[in-house]
Amino acid sequence: MSILKKLFGPKVKYSLVDYNQYFDNQIINNTPIELFSLGQLNVITGQIIACDPLVSLYRALPFTKRAKPGQYPVIVCIAKTKDSGDRYAVVKIEFLKAKAINWEMALVANQNIKELKSEDSFFGFPVDAGLGCFCDITTQKFFNEWQADFEKNNPGDNIYDDFLDTEFRKNAKDKTNPQDAGDWLDFKLPNNPDLNVIMFQSGYGDGFYPCYWGITDTGEICSLIIDFQIF
Repeated sequence: MSILKKLFGPKVKYSLVDYNQYFDNQIINNTPIELFSLGQLNVITGQIIACDPLVSLYRALPFTKRAKPGQYPVIVCIAKTKDSGDRYAVVKIEFLKAKAINWEMALVANQNIKELKSEDSFFGFPVDAGLGCFCDITTQKFFNEWQADFEKNNPGDNIYDDFLDTEFRKNAKDKTNPQDAGDWLDFKLPNNPDLNVIMFQSGYGDGFYPCYWGITDTGEICSLIIDFQIF
């Protein structure tokens, strides 16, 4: 170990998992896999946020590493479990078609890799409403403004029950089933339709979930994933 590493510790941490497998195989651990597109995420600044959209989007910090601005597909790996039905296992923003050879833990400001003491420990984001999301930091600002206006104009209403629930249900697999609330939503902001938040179910629900940047053999960012720890 180098003297600098001894003094300052590592600056990055890599996943023990190769997430390519979730997008290259039809079966993982005897569980069938289905890939599904959730839409194109408009990345304005390259500063991306991953969080629970109903609980912490208003204050969530962006990752310190930046992607190139652009519009990118968001793809989910769905685990078709025997006992719990379809579960979103890994959600990916695909910046490049190239393969990742390393998966680098995504950090926000003030997170220090030196604080992770064990090999399987990680930083991530909390989920308390059963949902995760991706958006750009610019979208966060406009989302907060829209939500503030909604609450002002609809006193006593709940942002999910009285608005987003209807939008999610448009993506229900069985629209005749009142129990099918929809698993995802490409939410285009009413106050700026060019911006969007892509929301989705979070694995088995509430928990704490890590994110990783996919890094190519040339050091480029090719993807960003959330691991909902289904496997």
